[in-house]
Amino acid sequence: MLRSLLLSILIIFLAFVLKMYVNSFAISSGQEEMVNLLEGVTIKAYSKTGIEWTIRGKGLEVVGKDVKLYEAELFSKEANIKAVQAYIDRSTGKGRLLEGVEVKSENLKAETQTAYLDLKEGRIWGEGEVQILQGDSLVGGRGFEITLKPLKVIINRARMEMK
Repeated sequence: MLRSLLLSILIIFLAFVLKMYVNSFAISSGQEEMVNLLEGVTIKAYSKTGIEWTIRGKGLEVVGKDVKLYEAELFSKEANIKAVQAYIDRSTGKGRLLEGVEVKSENLKAETQTAYLDLKEGRIWGEGEVQILQGDSLVGGRGFEITLKPLKVIINRARMEMK
């Protein structure tokens, strides 16, 4: 009697372990995504307004249609943009810049922690704190929009300091 009970428990346990083993090979959420990590990458992109972007990063991770750049640098004739991380959707050209975002153009330097980016429109915007140095004027505010071609800057809740 005890043998048959132990044998039944052993069969149930083995069935459970075998089911877990088979389930471990199932694709999660029905989709398999390939992740590639590249180092020292340069990419070219073009906007509708005629801006030619050169995009560089120390590391680039590709997941589906999204690109994640580490220590990202985006260069054009109109502006240079730097950020610790950048996420860009390859199909739309829209993305997000994170940590230490710096935008430089001929006579403008803007710094913030988080910004959104549209490469095709040549536009950068955000809702966080921003510091913009233009000539001798330092303008701060919360919320901004910078259009690169033609250069246009809008700062919400602006405060100005003269040097």
